[in-house]
Amino acid sequence: MDNRKELILQMNKFIGDLHIFKTKLHNFHWNLVGEQFFVLHPMLDEIMAEVDLQIDSVAERLLMKKERPFASLDVYLKHTILQELESKAYNSREAVSAIHEDFKLLLTEINIILKLGETLDDQETLALITDIGALYQKHIWMFGAWLA
Repeated sequence: MDNRKELILQMNKFIGDLHIFKTKLHNFHWNLVGEQFFVLHPMLDEIMAEVDLQIDSVAERLLMKKERPFASLDVYLKHTILQELESKAYNSREAVSAIHEDFKLLLTEINIILKLGETLDDQETLALITDIGALYQKHIWMFGAWLA
C-alpha cells in the first residue's frame, strides 16, 4: 500500500478509535461511583467535547483530501486498537487508569499518522494531528500525576 492510502487508512482508524474512546468515556461518566465523582464527572464531559471536535476535524480533513471518513460502528470496531468495557460501576482509580492507558494507545496511533504525514509533506494534516497529540500528552501527564 502506498503512503497516501496508508495515511487515509490510519486517519480513518483514528476516527474509529475516537468513537470507541468516547463511548468508554460515556460509560465512565454514567457509571462512576465514589468520592471523586464530583471532580471527575464534569471533567469527563470536557474530554468528550474535545473528542467530538477531534472526530469532526479528522473527518473533515479526510473530506478535504477527497476521501470518505469511516462512519459505522461495525467498521470502527473492526479497526480500533481500544477495548470496549462493560457497563458497571467504576471507581475513580479504575476510570482514570483506563483513560490514561487509552490516551497512551491513542498517542501511539497519532505517531503513526505523523510519520506517514511527514513522508507525504502533508503539513495541514501534520498540524491538526500534532495539536491533538500535544493535548493527549498533557492528559497523559495529568492523569499520570493523579494516579501517582
